[in-house]
Amino acid sequence: MRLSDSRVNHGSMPASLLGLLACGHGMAFIDRYLPAVAAPLLRANLGLSDTQMGLLDGPAFVLLYGVGMLASWPLARSPYRLRLLAGCIATWMLGMAVFALGNSFGVLIVARALVGLGQAAFVPLALGLIVDCSAPRWRARSMALFTAASSAGHSLSMLLGGATLALLAKWTSVPAAAHWRWLFLVMAAPNAVLILLLLRRAERPYAPSLPPGRVFSQMRAAFRESPWVMSMYLCGAGASMLVIQSIGAWAPSVLHREQGLTPATAALVFGASLLVAAPLANFIAGTLVDKRGEKLPPMTIMAVLLLMAVPVFWFIPWSTSAVAACVLLTAAWLIGAIAAVTLLVGLPSMLSAPLHDMGLRVFLTFVTVVGVALGPLIAGVVSDGMHLGTHGLSWGLSEVCLGAAIVGIVAALLSRSIGQRVAIEAAR
Repeated sequence: MRLSDSRVNHGSMPASLLGLLACGHGMAFIDRYLPAVAAPLLRANLGLSDTQMGLLDGPAFVLLYGVGMLASWPLARSPYRLRLLAGCIATWMLGMAVFALGNSFGVLIVARALVGLGQAAFVPLALGLIVDCSAPRWRARSMALFTAASSAGHSLSMLLGGATLALLAKWTSVPAAAHWRWLFLVMAAPNAVLILLLLRRAERPYAPSLPPGRVFSQMRAAFRESPWVMSMYLCGAGASMLVIQSIGAWAPSVLHREQGLTPATAALVFGASLLVAAPLANFIAGTLVDKRGEKLPPMTIMAVLLLMAVPVFWFIPWSTSAVAACVLLTAAWLIGAIAAVTLLVGLPSMLSAPLHDMGLRVFLTFVTVVGVALGPLIAGVVSDGMHLGTHGLSWGLSEVCLGAAIVGIVAALLSRSIGQRVAIEAAR
């Protein structure tokens, strides 16, 4: 079942607004990944284990993520969406400040939950604006631009975070134990500028929405129509996200602990690599979805990519130099990112227009819980449990990514009908 794909003011979204939303997404990911940048300092200052760091990177962040996704859904058709987006940024800024001032693991958990809450509401609200105001033939690429900002934010988190730590160590009298605290305060400050810019923008028109009851009934009907396709689609997306979140959370620590780089240098090196890989991944994914033929559904693209990544995952623990390790980690992240973004931007073609917003929320909630919460945590638990010294982290990371790749490939093989489904929906 698919209704006509009517939108509000096709092609009417100004490039400046799309850029502003993308900047917000980038800032969200800069702030989201700072614990990975500061991991060695946090471990040393507060005596945290790999498992506890995994908890901060993943489960703590998604603690209120589902709440934010669901709570913000009734606001998706608010006439004040830009003001709501500004409020989301203010919420995760507060979380950043609490994290910087925290002196216990429990306080850090609460702070990360606040960051997750704000970002959970921001992403679907911004995506809803983009889907509403973009012409169908440009929608996937507009969404890919938005997601590209998140990938760029990931790399900039490493670059700017590493540079900030290096400057703090060289040019300030701040005690080394407090460098990670100042890092979070400094990196939170630019969000205030973004809030002011959003508040100065004129609100965009919005599409009339169906009553919540009808949306839920249509979502249930869409799932009942093809439960196997929908389930396997989410499974493949979760597996792809788990790969990139695990690598993103632990790559700087691998370069620091196993290859001897300082925390600042490890973050800078991996961040510079992602600065190249991030836009490439999103450009490839958006182009593939917009220009794919009937015989190339998103799930097939994802399966081929994860199959290509298997040997890369395997060789990561065998790296004998920082350069080799960084190249392999970046290649693995790049392949996983193309797979994940392909499934994200391909989702609207599977749903009727009234279900786009709720469908994106379900998708984002699922992949965030699976990828962000479980990936870093499982890798940390496996690392602590393997007792392999400095190389336990890379082996744990490799095994988690290999397992996720197998799950994604199997999901694609078990959903052969998805190619026909997506082709039919895209042709309507």
